[in-house]
Amino acid sequence: MNILVTNDDGIASPGIWQLAEAMTRLGNTVIVAPEKEQSAMGTSVTLRSTTKISEVPSSIPGVKAYAVSGTPSDCVLVGLRYMREMRIDLLVSGINYGPNCGRDIPHSGTVMATLPGYFRKIPSIAVSLAISDVLENARFDVAACVAKTVAVGIQEGKLPSDGIFNINVPNMTLDKIKGILVTKTAPTGYVQMSGRKSDGRYIFRVSKSITPEMLEGTDIWALESGYVSVTPLHIDVTHHDLIPRLQDGMGMVEAKLMAGQSLCVDKEDRL
Repeated sequence: MNILVTNDDGIASPGIWQLAEAMTRLGNTVIVAPEKEQSAMGTSVTLRSTTKISEVPSSIPGVKAYAVSGTPSDCVLVGLRYMREMRIDLLVSGINYGPNCGRDIPHSGTVMATLPGYFRKIPSIAVSLAISDVLENARFDVAACVAKTVAVGIQEGKLPSDGIFNINVPNMTLDKIKGILVTKTAPTGYVQMSGRKSDGRYIFRVSKSITPEMLEGTDIWALESGYVSVTPLHIDVTHHDLIPRLQDGMGMVEAKLMAGQSLCVDKEDRL
């Protein structure tokens, strides 16, 4: 396999290097990551300005690493387009410093970085470690082991390869983890954003927000219960259930429009 590894915490994050080290056991691996932290950038891409690509020293033999002056999505696009001599078979994003669950997912640079791969039908994995304390306590090794094991399942054809696997790993040793659960996204967020105005500026703060009403079977519930959460994601923003109702009402709107009764027509024009 040819494996592209990226993240949103930046090229210097220890999580991406442990992830890449694990991926080398499965195939040729290349790292393309932001030159600095790009958390919560979602699907953002850089337009109308230059994006710089720089090769950086790699601590893993045989693995090339590149820093990009842009977003996580920029990095994946660079990896898929700029390095055309290496056809990518697997895209892995992470290991993120903190969970990406529930309503937080659309904001996540880690998860949304997998979209360019997903749209090209490349198996894609996002890996996050649920840690909120000091970095020295992060069990990136456990998260990397989980990611590698899931990737092996994809490689061997035992797992489907036509979606995004959003993996969230509890920050504990492997022997303490209760198991792996296939989950749904929670209808709430794992974190909450609050803000305050100071000197004409609005400053956002992020804090953990877990409610007692956690729904069993969701990613947040699994994570808080000591399980690895694996949520299959797919991107289809169409509200399919709303289409019949919208079609019923749109007939009336179309009739008014074609009869010149629309609000976009001046009153004088209708007389």
